[in-house]
Amino acid sequence: MAPLSLLALASLGALATAFGDGCVKPAANATNPSTACSILKTSYPNITFMPQDEGYTAENQASWTASAWLGPACVFAPTNAQDLSFAVKMFVNTSTLFAMRGGGHMPISDAANIGSTGILISSTSLKTLQLSEDKQTMSIGPGPRWGDVFDYLNGTNLTVVGGRLAPVGVPGLLLGGGMSWYSYKHGQGSAGGKIKAYEAVLSDGTIATITANSSQSDLYWALQGGGNSYALITRFDLQTYYAGTPLMAEANYGFGNSTRDAWLANLLDFTLNVDADGDTAAAVIPVARWGSNFTSPLYQTTLFYNGTTPPSSGPFGEFVNGTNLKALNGSSTLQPVSLVQYGAAIRPAFKPGGQSYGLNQKFRVVSTKATLEAITLVHDTYFSSLNASGMANRLPGFFTGLAYNCITKSWAVASAGAPQNIPPEPQFWIEESITWESGDDSAEVEAWVKSVNAEIEEKLAAVDALGQYTYLNDADKGQEVFQTYGEENLGKLKSIREKYDPSGVFTDLMPGGFKVAYA
Repeated sequence: MAPLSLLALASLGALATAFGDGCVKPAANATNPSTACSILKTSYPNITFMPQDEGYTAENQASWTASAWLGPACVFAPTNAQDLSFAVKMFVNTSTLFAMRGGGHMPISDAANIGSTGILISSTSLKTLQLSEDKQTMSIGPGPRWGDVFDYLNGTNLTVVGGRLAPVGVPGLLLGGGMSWYSYKHGQGSAGGKIKAYEAVLSDGTIATITANSSQSDLYWALQGGGNSYALITRFDLQTYYAGTPLMAEANYGFGNSTRDAWLANLLDFTLNVDADGDTAAAVIPVARWGSNFTSPLYQTTLFYNGTTPPSSGPFGEFVNGTNLKALNGSSTLQPVSLVQYGAAIRPAFKPGGQSYGLNQKFRVVSTKATLEAITLVHDTYFSSLNASGMANRLPGFFTGLAYNCITKSWAVASAGAPQNIPPEPQFWIEESITWESGDDSAEVEAWVKSVNAEIEEKLAAVDALGQYTYLNDADKGQEVFQTYGEENLGKLKSIREKYDPSGVFTDLMPGGFKVAYA
C-alpha cells in the first residue's frame, strides 16, 4: 500500500522564512536558547522537555517529514494561553528564537520545528474540544488533529468545515485557508465568518479574543489566510453545521491511456459543472499515483457525498457509475462511512510504526485554469519527466502523486472576502506530493522538483493557463504565496502585521513559514 502522504493541508508551524527566491532571512541578535530553556524548566518543569527528558523525542519527531526532526534546544508544551503568553514575553526579553507546531503537516524541512538554536512550542497540550450549549459553536485548540475533532462530534449530526485528513493539524489548515469536504458548499474553512472568534497571544504577550466585530476586526481578516505572521492561536471558535453520515468510496480506476483520458475529462467536467444545478454535496479527491516499477500512473479518486441520494448521472455520477470511467472491482460503490471511521483508517500511517512514519515528504502546488489542455499538460510533463529520471526505481521508498484539487465556482464564491482573493471561477490547485526514504536522496529529489516545475510553468504560461492563486498550505519553499493575493490585499496584510507586531516578533524571532513581511 502506498504511503498516505499524497493529500496535503498544513500546519501552524513553519520555520524557514521563504522568499520568492527560496532564500532564508536570519533573525538578528538572537541569543543562545539555553537561558530561555532554563527559565522554562524552572517555571514549568512538567511541560518543558530537555533533550534528555522523556517526551522530548516524541515532540521532536511529531512532524510528518523526517527532515523536520531537527532537535530544538528544548520543547515547551503550554497548557493554556497564560502559559504561552509567559513564553512569548520571555522569548522577546531574551531574544530567543522559537517555533510553534500544530500538526506538523507542512513538509518544508524546518516547517514545524527548529534546530538547537531555538525552542519549539508544541501545541500538544492546548487540546480544547468543546461544543457550546446551543450546539452552534465548536471550540478547538491548536493541539487536536482534525480526526480528534470529528471523534468528538461523532453522534451529534454536526460538523465543522475542517480538514479532510484526520492526521492534519487544526491551526495551520485554518490559518492558510483550509480545504474541506464541505468547501464545495461553504468555501474555505477560514472564510465567510465560519470562524466566529480566535483566542490569540499577540506579540507583546497580550491574550485577546478576536472577532469580526471587535476593535481588532482587521486582525480577524488577516488571520483568515495570512499564516503565522500575526499571532499564536490558542483557540478557534467554529460555526457548526448539520451533517449526517456521508457516503464515501475509494475508487480505483487502474492504469492506461484510455483511463487517463476519461479520468482527466471527468475531473474537468466535475470542476466546471458539478454545481450547475446547485447541488454542492459532492466532493472528490482525485490522485494520479506513481511508484516503483510503474510504467504509467494509477488513477484513483476518493468520493464523498454529504447526503443519502447521490446523483446517478453527471460528473459525480460518472465517477461512481461511469460509462467512460469505470472503477475496478466495485471500488466506486458508495457506502455510509463516518468521518470517524475514515480517520481511523488513515491516522496510524503517520504514527511510530506506520507506513509513512520516518519518511521524507515534499509538497508543491501548481495552480491552473480549468481547461483540459492545462491539466493534461501538468500530468504528462510531470510523469514523463519522472519516468525519464528513473528515480522511482532507484530511490528507496519513492512514491509520488498529483492530487487534483477541483475548485468549483461555488467553492471560490463561498470563499469571497478573505485575504486570498480567490478568483470566482473554476480552477485547479494540483498538489504534487513526493515521498522518499533516505535524506541522502533529498538533493536529487529537490533538483528534479525544481526542474520539472520550471518546465510545467513555462508550458502553462505559453498557453495562458497558469492559475492566479497559490494555496499556502500545499506550497513549497520558494513559491510566491501572498503575492498571489493581489497588490491591495498584500498591502493590507503588511499594514496589519506592522500594526500588531511592530517589532517583528513573529517574523524575526519566529522566522519560519511564508512571511507577509517579505512578500
